[in-house]
Amino acid sequence: MEKIKKILLSSTIKDTFISFTGLGITAVIGFVYTIVLARMLGPETFGVFSAITALIAIIYSLGDFGISSALINFIPKLKGKRQILINTGFWFEFIIGFFALIIFGIFSIFHTIVIPSSLAEQILLGGIIAFNYILISYAQSIFTAERKFITYSLSQIIDAGIKIIIVIILLSTSKLSISTALLANIISSLFALLITFGRELFTIKWQFEKSIIGKMFHYAKWLAVSKLFSVFIARIDVILLNLMMGSFQAGIYAAASRITLIFSLILSSLGSVINPRFSSFDTKKKIWKYMQKLFFLIGSICIAMTIIVLFAKPIINIVFGDKYIAAIPVFQALTIAIIPFMFTLITIPALTYSFNLPSFVAKLTIIQVIVIIITDIVLIPITGAYAPAIALGLGNLIILIASALKLRFLFLHHELP
Repeated sequence: MEKIKKILLSSTIKDTFISFTGLGITAVIGFVYTIVLARMLGPETFGVFSAITALIAIIYSLGDFGISSALINFIPKLKGKRQILINTGFWFEFIIGFFALIIFGIFSIFHTIVIPSSLAEQILLGGIIAFNYILISYAQSIFTAERKFITYSLSQIIDAGIKIIIVIILLSTSKLSISTALLANIISSLFALLITFGRELFTIKWQFEKSIIGKMFHYAKWLAVSKLFSVFIARIDVILLNLMMGSFQAGIYAAASRITLIFSLILSSLGSVINPRFSSFDTKKKIWKYMQKLFFLIGSICIAMTIIVLFAKPIINIVFGDKYIAAIPVFQALTIAIIPFMFTLITIPALTYSFNLPSFVAKLTIIQVIVIIITDIVLIPITGAYAPAIALGLGNLIILIASALKLRFLFLHHELP
């Protein structure tokens, strides 16, 4: 009982509560946003919209290049170099954001090949969104590194809040479409960046320091690969479904996966709190004690997830209506598939931030993506929207087992770097 009390009163729980409160508000708003779009657009059009947003996520995650994770690692350790780290990170991300715009410009020329049934203007709008989120991700990494979880949450709430307000206005004026929904996202993300990070932007100068750059990019290169492939895991399925089975199957899967967004938000909330703590631990004993606390916390969350599976039918019916009845078993399969990944919140941050092994995590993620893509390609023609859930579960199980075995080996045979 005493152990449970300590866990509930720990700073991790407090910071996670702050982060999750913001993400919870964001989730509710995002839920309404998804319901409005899914119901008004229908499965086919919603499938196209989801494929575009998946492409956006992949590109802006590629643009991060691991800089966000590098800032989380180095800002707490090199406080005297804070401004140099921020300056360097900003200009690097800005330049990458510009190249992302060029990539989307090229995609817009071949839009019917990249995203069947899409329009060129929709792809171009997606490029602007990707640029905005590259900078927002950079800003949020600074908030995380300095444990400014209220500001971190505020940036997400502003983005989601302005977006849903614009979408409701568009709905009331009968002007809601894929293009206008994307435009709403551009406006909301820009406001979120300016309101929460605008003051910091005025202090940024064109400044680089070779030693800092070397440290950041040496650390970030594998994290960039890991993050990119992690986003591939979460997003490539919708794109593949749209290409191989059509927009209806993509829409059904997208609806099911949007409901599992709550689990992704939990992962994001915990991750934003957990990562800087693993970075600060200097003994194996501290790491082990913290991992034990996390195990009880994540185990409780997974029990709740299992209970939610039992109520899949009323959840889908209430949220999306009869058009999306086929999404019920897909949602159940996805929820079960996510459970192994929840437990990697214990192993992956310890490997990345405590033992400084982002390269190992990146290689694991590459293997995971290869397994998922191969499984998707083989099973999508056979099982349709079920295939990504099966592939995700298999990939998550592989990465959990491999990371746990590696961590056990390090605890027994290696000292902290």
